[in-house]
Amino acid sequence: MLEFIANNIILFVALIILLFLIINLESKLVFSKVKPISHDELTKLLNSAKITLLDLREKKEYSNGHIFSAKNIALTEVDTFKIKGESTVVTYASSDSDAQKAAKAFVSKGVKEAFYLEGGINSWIENNMPLSGEK
Repeated sequence: MLEFIANNIILFVALIILLFLIINLESKLVFSKVKPISHDELTKLLNSAKITLLDLREKKEYSNGHIFSAKNIALTEVDTFKIKGESTVVTYASSDSDAQKAAKAFVSKGVKEAFYLEGGINSWIENNMPLSGEK
């Protein structure tokens, strides 16, 4: 075994780095207060719990179709948006990065649980989930 490692030191170092990166990524997902949520999980959450669902897209995009019960706010309004600390918040946008930023901002404001819709509104639409306010 040691002979193999000595003969293939570059491969062994690459393996160690990859393992470190995988463990680091997984631990962030497990211990992070902001978690991704799939369209199926969001549907279950909408049906079983009182949540605050926030659409971070432009008003025009929102009025063309949004997830039922979603409130439309701009990403720049997240810091001033009033919400109770014990609330569960789910954010979505056209991109995951905007939704993650907003969810992290709500966690820093003291929100108990924050999720972002994985894949954004596009994943919701691609899975033939219903929209409200369609024109």
